Amino acid sequence: MEKIFEKLFDVNKIPTKLVIVIQLSSGLILFIPKQFLTKLNLEGFLYDYGNYIGISFIISSAFTLISIWSFLARLVNKYRLSKKIKKRIRIDINQLDFHEKALLREFFINGKHTLQLPLDNDTVVGLVNKHLIYQASSTGFTYSHGLYFPYSISDIAREHLSGQILGIPENLTEDDKIRLIESRPNWAKERSRFDNLFNSL
Repeated sequence: MEKIFEKLFDVNKIPTKLVIVIQLSSGLILFIPKQFLTKLNLEGFLYDYGNYIGISFIISSAFTLISIWSFLARLVNKYRLSKKIKKRIRIDINQLDFHEKALLREFFINGKHTLQLPLDNDTVVGLVNKHLIYQASSTGFTYSHGLYFPYSISDIAREHLSGQILGIPENLTEDDKIRLIESRPNWAKERSRFDNLFNSL
């Protein structure tokens, strides 16, 4: 039904404020007491154009109701989608594969909420599709080893991620540190070598 209304009335292209002004104006002329019309010198105007004013009020009122209904429908759909995504995120967090855990650990290793990640990396794309991370900016950087964009962990994912889920022991030993370093993604190792070289220069 909503799609039918949208085809009949493209509410996104009609200025809602103007329609509301027409509705209020025509409604006042139609429904205020006669003595007020006389004082405003609008009694003759209502007599001459009453049919048009009535039609304007009906059409503008219908448009307002459709706009309100459409807004509420979008609000409900947005809430349902958000709830569905949050539920899916909680499930996916407990089903991360080795590569996904390694990538997410980079945020913890670097102690940052936002990192430069390779745009065309399969794991990056997969985590974006799962709503665990999102592209934080439309501005990227080109390095010798690929195109990188800033990504952040989504709020709901950050709430449920833990060191235990990502394979980070609470009390790190030297062996744990070596294991975590060796299990870093290849692009992260390459990026670290590049940054170290740049800093040394």
